Amino acid sequence: MIKFLLPALLVSTMLCSACAPFAPTQTLQPNVSLDKPYSIDVAGQESDKLWWKSFNSPELNALIDKALSDNFTINIAYARLKQAAANLERAGAEQYPTLDLTGGAKAGRTGSKTNTGAKSTYDDTQSYEVGAAAAYELDLWGRIEAQRSASEQQFYATYADLDAAAVTVAASIAENWVDLLRVREEIAILNEQIDNNRRQLEFQELRFANGIAESVDVLQQRQILASSQSELPLLIAKEQVLLNAISVLIGSTPLERPTIVQKELPDLIALPATGLPSDLLVNRPDVRSAGLELFSAQWDVAEARANRLPQFTLNADAAFKSSVAAVLFNNWVATLAGNVMQPLLDGGLRAAEVDRTRAIVEERASTYSETVSKAIQEVEDALVNEEQQQEYLRLIAAQRDATAKTLQDARLRYLQGQSGYLPLLQEVLNVQGLERQMLQQEAELIKLRITLYRALGGGWTYNLANVRTTTPSTKNEGI
Repeated sequence: MIKFLLPALLVSTMLCSACAPFAPTQTLQPNVSLDKPYSIDVAGQESDKLWWKSFNSPELNALIDKALSDNFTINIAYARLKQAAANLERAGAEQYPTLDLTGGAKAGRTGSKTNTGAKSTYDDTQSYEVGAAAAYELDLWGRIEAQRSASEQQFYATYADLDAAAVTVAASIAENWVDLLRVREEIAILNEQIDNNRRQLEFQELRFANGIAESVDVLQQRQILASSQSELPLLIAKEQVLLNAISVLIGSTPLERPTIVQKELPDLIALPATGLPSDLLVNRPDVRSAGLELFSAQWDVAEARANRLPQFTLNADAAFKSSVAAVLFNNWVATLAGNVMQPLLDGGLRAAEVDRTRAIVEERASTYSETVSKAIQEVEDALVNEEQQQEYLRLIAAQRDATAKTLQDARLRYLQGQSGYLPLLQEVLNVQGLERQMLQQEAELIKLRITLYRALGGGWTYNLANVRTTTPSTKNEGI
């Protein structure tokens, strides 16, 4: 009867080892309300598409494609993903038995002498040994499974971080590209204004030479020309700075700036479909990452709790020993043993670890809720800002039209001698300022649309082959 006791115990223990009594049962729900819709509901195009292609700019497409493969931040995130994959492989390795092979050979000579006149005798000895040792921990309480599951959730959280980096980089490229085109258009407008101011100066100098205009009119026009000319170097510098920023974003240096020929702002792309706030739990990579970090912490608690219970280990050893190599494998010994280790006194170490991991769960639960709340805020801010930006542009356009009519009237009154030159100059400055302000705000509207796409996230990163190339079974090649 006794001889069947150990096998029965082993079988029952292995069957129970598949259990995970401390596995997390709590669902991953943020502590914020997701029932109410956004304040502004938009039924636009799906945000999981490559939205930047709607600009119909091959240059922008090429820049973002290069950035998604060569950007430094994305490469850093990808390296971290490979580290997480390796950690997952390492954690999963503890679920399997270990087997170690050992071998050795020893040769020795012993010399002895019986008396002073006798010769020394020598005794040669040899020994050979080959052995194998196997060990397997029975995961009775799911400690190893919890450790592997925590690493798995951490891997997917790192995966989401890579997606978040791709979303941010794509939007940053697009925003810098819009700023670059806005600056180029602004330079073109400023050059046109400088030409107009120069012609107006020549006109005033001619009128002064003929005694029609006063010297102060000429001086004021020179001041206007100098003022407009002084703004040009700053815009040129801004253009170069934006090119430098784009160079770094695509994984290059300012010494190798990309060639961007386009000089005019693109048309405003279509609005994305906002959906519901609950969609952000899936569509926002940073939200997914925070949720997976929380889930990983919950598995850490399961591991810490299981670590307080007895650990069962099986050990098997086989050894071959002989002083003659030819008969080495005829002399052997094999052992099978089961060990139980139950912590009794550890100064509260394991209990403190449980408390620590539970506190981490509380921290990450708050972080998860905060991330969701901020994601909703970003969408709300983008919707409100765009709505008011549209209204702002409408009012500026009305102001520009009114100022243009006022300029025509001021010019006519000046030529008829009914007013001085200063009122005319003021209206010229107003019109020129509004032209550039209108352009700046149109660019701002395009950037707000990009911000809305970024805030909604979208599942477009799932379709990027150059971003999603690592799986939990990734193996490192070489050493």
